[in-house]
Amino acid sequence: MSTVIKLKRSETGGSAPTTSDLEVGEVAVNTVDQKIYMRSSTGIVTIADTATGSGSAGSAFTNIAVSGQSTVQADSSTDTLTLVGTGLNSITTDASTDTITIGTPTSIPFTDSSGTSGGIALSVTAGTLSDAVNSLYLPFEDSSGTSYTTIIMT
Repeated sequence: MSTVIKLKRSETGGSAPTTSDLEVGEVAVNTVDQKIYMRSSTGIVTIADTATGSGSAGSAFTNIAVSGQSTVQADSSTDTLTLVGTGLNSITTDASTDTITIGTPTSIPFTDSSGTSGGIALSVTAGTLSDAVNSLYLPFEDSSGTSYTTIIMT
């Protein structure tokens, strides 16, 4: 014969136990809010909250921080983090391997006067790709025949 164990519980939204409701180590649940609480030696702790993503049913990320930038915080367990590639940066995803690749191109695409597509190979021996492209020296002539001594990438 099985034994049924019932936790202290509430079916009232927004209701949370107080320290007078629980002994240290005792657990309670709010079935409407889908939260599980426990009393620790310092007070009541929420140990699971499926509505906001804290606890064991938590978010895939809580905070994403980049030095010198603002921190991105998950607002709920269904929050989506969106990555955006700009300039020379590209972002590709592969759902089958759960992989995100952030990179830079290996060439600058162009079409010459005969209509042939090509690319200028990129490589950096020191510094960043952005530094290299910004100091790129490439004499060329535009479609009107005007000659230039360099190209500026932005």
